[in-house]
Amino acid sequence: MGLEEGFERAVDVLKRLIAIPTVSPQGDFYEEASELLARELESIGMDVEVLRVPGDYQRERCPLASENPRFIVLGRIGGGGPILHFNGHYDVVPGGPGWTVTEPFKPVERDGKVYGRGAVDMKGGIAAVIGALSSVAGKLKNAPITVEAAFVPDEEIGGHCGTGYLVERLERAPDYVILPEPSGLERPWHGHRGIMWVRVKVKGRTAHASTPWLGNNAFLSASRLALELHSVLASIYSQRASKYEIEPEDAKMPTAMIGGVAGVPGGGKTNQVPGEFEFTVDRRLIPEERVSQAWEEFRAALRWASIKAGVEAEAFIEIAAEPAINEPGPLMEALRRAAREAGRDVRDPVVCPGGLDMWYYTVRGSKALAYGPSYHLAHAPDEHISLEDLRFLVATFAALPFKLLETVEGGS
Repeated sequence: MGLEEGFERAVDVLKRLIAIPTVSPQGDFYEEASELLARELESIGMDVEVLRVPGDYQRERCPLASENPRFIVLGRIGGGGPILHFNGHYDVVPGGPGWTVTEPFKPVERDGKVYGRGAVDMKGGIAAVIGALSSVAGKLKNAPITVEAAFVPDEEIGGHCGTGYLVERLERAPDYVILPEPSGLERPWHGHRGIMWVRVKVKGRTAHASTPWLGNNAFLSASRLALELHSVLASIYSQRASKYEIEPEDAKMPTAMIGGVAGVPGGGKTNQVPGEFEFTVDRRLIPEERVSQAWEEFRAALRWASIKAGVEAEAFIEIAAEPAINEPGPLMEALRRAAREAGRDVRDPVVCPGGLDMWYYTVRGSKALAYGPSYHLAHAPDEHISLEDLRFLVATFAALPFKLLETVEGGS
């Protein structure tokens, strides 16, 4: 199979994947998606294993996940040597409102683009990997390199029951990792900011709304606390900046977004004074920080803000992932060569402003890059991928194993 056939296969796989609503954290159709992906890799000639995350592990390590089972697809092909590992997540965020071209899970090809939820984040990247490997599978079977393709769930909620579970069980950590996340085709990501999701609970006292003086309104207390906490954290984070190049520039500082989720636990009522109120904080860590340090700093800030606001509050971490940074060396050079052969020049890598599954690999010593289509429409209405970009990615990923061998061996 040549590159054109690989591209056509990528388009077909992408449309079929988009049509499966693998929304995180519900995971209602994870098994259906994993079966499709396993069949595709098997048809290429890869040795394929489908891992089901044990229920006990899922309940203990993945509190935001539903009870639906999680499945990981791992394919392998090659004749030994260094391991080049592609990692893609098949879970997506909800479709959401505002779509004009099609419905989120009804893929449409129009004007040289494929529309649908996950087109760039990141079912487009998965499809590019499958198209690329299908076009060079015959050459890879006996090549002195091993190529792996891992397709995982739950990246959108931290990845512990996806990439996290997989990496714990790999007998050998891959030497090189490509995550076809939507970095944009100009500059790969060689790292990412960390993440810490915190839930803050504010105590009050319930009473009938007709006699509010008999209660203590937890919503009003939480409002005061949120404003004080925002002020304290902004003051701390404004004094700190990463030495690494991060795009956009504002992401060089730590950030905390308060109130993504807020409400009365269990649901409130109009005629009842809320006796408890909670809100979330999305804390992003620069590469120089660690989750343990960020958590202690946050707890201290919360205590101070609680005193100033005159409220009683407690907090706990929902999910957390460390930042990642690495110097990919031969992998970056091989990617440059492969992209140039496919018709583009790739500039030096930067750090991703969001979070990725990359850190699971870098802590094991793998050299990693994220490289894929434009990120501007990820999680947005009318998400789409350019077919021109998809074609380029198929060609680039097809050439990458061989360019990596040349680079490692000192070839030109």
